[in-house]
Amino acid sequence: MTAIRSRSAALAFAATLMVAQAPLDAAAQSLADSLVTAYRNSPDLASADASLKIASENAVQARSGNRPTVSAALGLDLQYDNFNTLEFPTDVSLTITQALYTGGQVENATAAAETRITAQEATNKSTEQSVLLGAVTAHEDVLRDAQFVQLGIKNLRVLSEQLRAARERFEVGEVTRTDVEQARAAVAASRSSLAAARGALASSREAYLRAVGVRPGDLQPQPPLPEIPATIEEAVAIALVNDPALIAARLEREASGFDVRTAIGALLPQVDLVASASRFDTIRDSADAEENATIGLNVTIPFYTGGFNYSNIREAQANVEGDEANIVSAERTAVENVGTAYASLNVARASIEAGKLEVEAAQLAFEGVREEAKVGARTTLDVLDAEADVISAESDLVSRRRDEVVAVYSILASIGMLTIEHLGLDVGGGAAESYYETVRTRNFGYDVSEDTVWRKEWRP
Repeated sequence: MTAIRSRSAALAFAATLMVAQAPLDAAAQSLADSLVTAYRNSPDLASADASLKIASENAVQARSGNRPTVSAALGLDLQYDNFNTLEFPTDVSLTITQALYTGGQVENATAAAETRITAQEATNKSTEQSVLLGAVTAHEDVLRDAQFVQLGIKNLRVLSEQLRAARERFEVGEVTRTDVEQARAAVAASRSSLAAARGALASSREAYLRAVGVRPGDLQPQPPLPEIPATIEEAVAIALVNDPALIAARLEREASGFDVRTAIGALLPQVDLVASASRFDTIRDSADAEENATIGLNVTIPFYTGGFNYSNIREAQANVEGDEANIVSAERTAVENVGTAYASLNVARASIEAGKLEVEAAQLAFEGVREEAKVGARTTLDVLDAEADVISAESDLVSRRRDEVVAVYSILASIGMLTIEHLGLDVGGGAAESYYETVRTRNFGYDVSEDTVWRKEWRP
């Protein structure tokens, strides 16, 4: 089947993601590296590919209804004729059946199955977006927590220096023992915070391993962010066309319509062309062998099946109703995802602007309090509080920048653009032929694996 293709006209505003830029050094991992590795290693994508193969095989099975079936039978009996003669009558037959008319069941079942292949391709795109968004989040979480550790180290270094200075000033009588103990308590608290930050970083690295499939090395800073629609309204319009989950829901509704027609086809006459040849003889005397050959039409008219066929139709119609409701739900979810992502982005960007001012103000206040403390106008506790305000402001700014990155990529996911193709990432292998195209006319054979090897003699 033809894979889901991007609506290029609707997505013309999007710029190519600049994540494949030259690395800062040979060992550093870029965001592009994390995304490509996550794509290649994802068990979720492997499972989605298996689901696509299953959908393809379902279509092959549906198409087989229009192909002839050939079967042979061999019978060997032991007969003791009149308690006198031992004979071995044999019966060999060959039967060929070709469906001529099935009430449209084969055609509609095939159309439904092929439509579900396309729906599964859309579902796979949704899975791909989840995998890539998870990789982005994991990459940014590691970067954020690594910066938290660096801030913690910086804070501990500054507080240790203040403790040293407080002790020296205490020796000459400029400050009291209380000032020294306050500085010592601040150093201890800083060590505790640093240990917590290192623990959080270790957890983020484990989450990265789960999302990407490898442990993170030295991660590069975030490259320039990709462009996104300027307004929520523009993004919603794109999402209602391009969201993979919504596409899959619409295709499933289309397939359900074919299911209804397939069920109705069971009420109509079924016409088969049947040809057979048989030979009956005995091993003792083949001269008396009987040979027959026939060809003819079999017409089956279902008059009454205990309500089974009509129940099948009503069940298929109920599935249609459910699928139509699922479309509405998918549309609302798409709109919600866009709105939520933009709200997160707006909060992050507003917080970043305020955070920059907060860091600048906190740094100036700290420097002022420190100078005032040198002349006795401020206490050691004032200095420690001012330093804590600086670290807190810097940490908040780091978190907000991480939130901005994740929000931008969440917007891409909400409009169906967080895919390997849209991001311009090279995952190798080139364009693979559709699995369905490789099996739709494959009437014989299967792939050999450990599961196809017989474990016991005469038994699979």
